[in-house]
Amino acid sequence: MLDTLVTPDQLADFIPLAQRAVSIESASMIRFRAAEQRVAGFVRLPYEVLAGRTLATETAAAFDITVAAADFLRWAEQSGPAPAGKDAHWLSALPPRQGWRRVEVVPDSVIRNLVRSGADLAGGATSRQSQEALLASVVLTVAGDGSAPRVQVRLGALTALTRMGFLPRDSEVAVDVSEGWTRIAAAYGSTYVSDGNPLGLLSL
Repeated sequence: MLDTLVTPDQLADFIPLAQRAVSIESASMIRFRAAEQRVAGFVRLPYEVLAGRTLATETAAAFDITVAAADFLRWAEQSGPAPAGKDAHWLSALPPRQGWRRVEVVPDSVIRNLVRSGADLAGGATSRQSQEALLASVVLTVAGDGSAPRVQVRLGALTALTRMGFLPRDSEVAVDVSEGWTRIAAAYGSTYVSDGNPLGLLSL
């Protein structure tokens, strides 16, 4: 079905996102949402974090489809058939397209130091539960200019930002909020945390 909507070339820039998701979880799904000549691709990561990026591209129509990331990679690299839709594997919400408010901008060096410190602590963790607790811990609080809400950012969202290759050296990260969501936006992509429903509703 995906091949009736776009060509592999149109989605080629999502290959690194899918590759990194598969390296974390071989059964990862990637969800594409297209509208207004833009396509966004999202993957679900551990610890209730979404990672994604949005690119400008020409598409025949708006669509929203989920496929296996590994199947997408084979198709995009022209070594396999078009991936079958697996929408039932992803029933949770996606972040909104619009309505984001900027809270604060943070240098990438601050993010890297937090992630590095977290990795050092995780290396000494004695169980998976303690590692999960560490990644769920708040390591950054931003308050903007006083008119924006106070936002607490978990280590998992920052770790995912670096692990997905979204954060170039000598850059900045923006902390944005929309109703029910926090976005950590870097040059090559963003991570998202929902303030409400869990992201991983089904694992089929």
